[in-house]
Amino acid sequence: MSASSEAILIEILFGLGALIVIGGLVSLIIARKRRQSLRSPMTIIICGAGIAVSAVLLNVLMFKTYDNVRLKKNQYYEATSLTSNMRQSLASTRTANQPVAPNDKKASKNVTYLVEHTNQTKASLTHAQDAQQQLAKQHPDIKRIHRDYHYVLQSYFDKVVTPQHADQLTKHAYHQVLHFNKNA
Repeated sequence: MSASSEAILIEILFGLGALIVIGGLVSLIIARKRRQSLRSPMTIIICGAGIAVSAVLLNVLMFKTYDNVRLKKNQYYEATSLTSNMRQSLASTRTANQPVAPNDKKASKNVTYLVEHTNQTKASLTHAQDAQQQLAKQHPDIKRIHRDYHYVLQSYFDKVVTPQHADQLTKHAYHQVLHFNKNA
């Protein structure tokens, strides 16, 4: 089941709970005016609130937002892991005439591993391997690595979300990869 259909089901569940609560409140008002027992309207309100709270908990437990787009938690962690490993692999290329550090090469291998194990396309895997090979060289072609990483990110988000969100998330993730933040 896709993230969007699961999100829709959770929103329907929340709406149903809220509707039950409203119905319970209406029946509570009617029961008070007629001076009847308030037990059954209160039970209805509590059941509706329970359904709404369970929908909220499901939403919190199943989804995280990445650049204001709802993703399943595993997709969120895959995306953040890809971007952090890409950023790490490019760390030593930020200064001129600096050899690629072993940790950066390891991060590049992690990117290739993630691409392989997130069931991305062969072309995406080829781009990740190309970036890894470039980072193994004494003087890597940085622009080529950037293109490869952009392709990998675009391919990943095309598979995970709708096309309009894929472009937005790719742009955000690529920005995260290229712009080094000392506090991150």
